[in-house]
Amino acid sequence: MSSNEPSKGNRATAKGEGKATKHTYGVLERGQVKDEAWLLRIPPKLAKVWQDAPEGTVLGDLIFTKGGPSKGSNGNGAKRNGSAVKPTFAITVPEELSENQPDLPLRYNFEAMTKKVPTLHPFTRRPDGSIKLHGTVTRSANLQMERTDERYRRLRQNRLIQSNVNSSRFVRPVETNELSVRKSHSAALTKSMTGFGNAVQQFGKSMIEASEGSMGDNSRKRKYEGQTTRSVIFELFSQQPLWTVKEMRSVSGRLEKEIREVLSEVAEFHRSGENKNKWELRKEFQAKMDSA
Repeated sequence: MSSNEPSKGNRATAKGEGKATKHTYGVLERGQVKDEAWLLRIPPKLAKVWQDAPEGTVLGDLIFTKGGPSKGSNGNGAKRNGSAVKPTFAITVPEELSENQPDLPLRYNFEAMTKKVPTLHPFTRRPDGSIKLHGTVTRSANLQMERTDERYRRLRQNRLIQSNVNSSRFVRPVETNELSVRKSHSAALTKSMTGFGNAVQQFGKSMIEASEGSMGDNSRKRKYEGQTTRSVIFELFSQQPLWTVKEMRSVSGRLEKEIREVLSEVAEFHRSGENKNKWELRKEFQAKMDSA
């Protein structure tokens, strides 16, 4: 005599226990499918530290900064003398987790947050083959190292040195304050020199520098021989974040058409503001470079 009432064994497998059978494999439990979930892309180094941490370890503090109009704006949020405060999410990692990773950055920001995500469900597959859905992804973001973090700065310098030091050449990162001192000294020297004699001297100097510069440009262009234009573009962005097409063409020796084709795929063009007419690597490719 048959019965529709599940046996004790069937009730056990309904909870995910037991072996997989044709009745349990692929069965979906949708009780929590309406719960909202976030999808975060985490740098591999941080993900490894979190994964290796023992259970019960505090992985970090989540900090939410409230946004709103600045003190110099009216009630409608219109700007007057100041900029509006941008709401931010950030995570601070305890320093104890970096004992075996001295160059691990400790401050991370949520970047490229968006609600435009495909239909995704975090899930768990049970021993009997059934699947439990834990919710629906409603927002995604990248967890990126804070660029003002001193550890992040050292990490970038170490990467630059490791990628540019070999038997034939050496590149040393220059401090920002050192560059500003050199520029101010050069500007003061130029300003102090006036008159017709100075014009003749400057003309002769510019001719010599142009001759030396062309030789230097040729050596820099030979450096990128054998590389694809895409590889050259990424290497240039690892040296500085903003470039014009003219600058890239001068440094790399590549055709402007080739450069623009790659930039249209991997970078964003600033049409206004202080970075007008310059290209900047897209956030998703910056994240890949940061986590490489």
